[in-house]
Amino acid sequence: MSKNILVVGAGNPDKFGQHFVKKTREEGNRVIVFSHKNHNTSNVDDRHINYNDIEQVKSKCVELSNELPVIDIVLFNQVGSGYPDNPTQFFNEPNVDEYNKSIAGAVVIPHLIIASLYNNLVVGSKVVYMGSTMALEYERKHYVSGVGYPSAKSFAMHLISSMARCRTKEVTFSSMCPYFLYDQPELYKQTFEQTYNYILTHDDSMNGKLVHQFNGFENPYVPGKINYAKQ
Repeated sequence: MSKNILVVGAGNPDKFGQHFVKKTREEGNRVIVFSHKNHNTSNVDDRHINYNDIEQVKSKCVELSNELPVIDIVLFNQVGSGYPDNPTQFFNEPNVDEYNKSIAGAVVIPHLIIASLYNNLVVGSKVVYMGSTMALEYERKHYVSGVGYPSAKSFAMHLISSMARCRTKEVTFSSMCPYFLYDQPELYKQTFEQTYNYILTHDDSMNGKLVHQFNGFENPYVPGKINYAKQ
């Protein structure tokens, strides 16, 4: 049975988001894309939204709510801002506007979209937030100057976790942190298939769960296993 899917942030043509949209559409699903970048596609379901304009975001959600009474899957795949992310920023006066952008893109916009479309999410609907394993790695040795990106992702992942535990109906909320190695096509293909299958097929037993690269996607809904931590 075909599904109604909203993808927030489909990304560049050669990345996971676009690959996900392409495959889901090829399989007969109705896929709406909200993107803060105008990719100038000819598909009426690819919709440009200015995330800095809250009223526009709400208006687009109202339009979609009227258009699709039931939404089966909402996938949040946006990257957003990453301030602060440079050592030169750490010991000077902070830029409050840039901090707000980091939180707005990763947390406020997903929260607003979920709230605006909550009546369209029914029993069996799924909300999946694409987080970052950096949010789990307090003592990491890579990207040590990265504060805004993993912190904002962590904020949003906690929001999804709390939504899962405080939900008012059986909508499944979960987060994922897959690690896409685009320079290793065979491994990327396996990771893509695992991620794709999880998003499309997981059930309510995954409510409030975090699926990430360090647990090898150990759940019954994803065929095969890759231990990303050892790559």
